[in-house]
Formats: sequence, C-alpha cells, structure tokens
Amino acid sequence: MQEIQNICFNILVKTPGVNRVILADKTGLTLAHNSRFDFDLKDIESMGAISSAVYLASEQQGYNVGLDEMTTLVAEFKSGKILVASCGNAVLCLITDNDVALGMARMTINQAAKEIEVILDQLIDLDMDDFEEQLSSFAEPVISDEDAEEDEFLSDLQNALRELENF
Repeated sequence: MQEIQNICFNILVKTPGVNRVILADKTGLTLAHNSRFDFDLKDIESMGAISSAVYLASEQQGYNVGLDEMTTLVAEFKSGKILVASCGNAVLCLITDNDVALGMARMTINQAAKEIEVILDQLIDLDMDDFEEQLSSFAEPVISDEDAEEDEFLSDLQNALRELENF
C-alpha cells in the first residue's frame, strides 16, 4: 500500500498546479489521498465518492452512444480543473489550479492510474491470508494521529477489496 501512497504523493509534488490527489474505489470509498493544503476529511471522502459516481455515469453515457472505454474525465471550472481516470476497480482524481498544464496533468494521471491498477490487481489476486499478512507488514504501533490515519486507511482498503471480491 505504501507504493500507492508514494504514487499519489509524487503526483502532488511533481506536477505543478495539482492541489489534491484522491484514490477511491468504484463504490466511492476513499482509499488514499494527499493534499497541498489541510482539508476536512469529510470533504475528501465526499470528493472521492462524487468522483467515482461522476466517472461511472460518464463512462456509461459513453458506452450508450458507442464511444467505447473512457480513459480520462476532465471537468473545467473557472478556478481549476478536476481530472478523473480509471484504475481498474478504482478511480484516481486530481484537483488542480486553473493554470495547470493540462497535457502534463493528463499524462500524469493516466500513467499513475495504470501503475495503481497493477498494484490493486495484485492485492485482489492475493488470497485473504496473504492479504492480511501483507497488510500487517505495513501496520506499525499507533503512536500518533498520523499512524492512526494509516491504520484506518488500511482497514478501509481491506473493506473495499472485500467488497470488490463480491462483484
């Protein structure tokens, strides 16, 4: 899971104009997030859920009119842009400033989405014992709020992956 956190962090620090990175499963559960600024966790959770829902609705709309598979959703606003790309059973969302280099942001999100999809597919393919063993290797004793958030992230991810197994 640290690999996914690193990918999200690298997007944030290496892509000028990106303010938030959110990874959510397709049910809307936020799996990972990074932000340049402090934001309320409720805002991040709702953004992940909305991004997932809008992506799935847009993807279905494209299928309905014969446009095949959607790669990236770009929403442009007066003060910024939101980009969303599929990561298999999850979606990656970037929230940007208005002056972001859109081509660079699109290239970044599509590359990161492919990397994350491979990692998530590997986690899904693990049987539950291996999965729990791998998760426990990331868990450290809770000694701060940051560590508590990491434990909550791992628990949310495990629940999300269990839900995906039901599909």
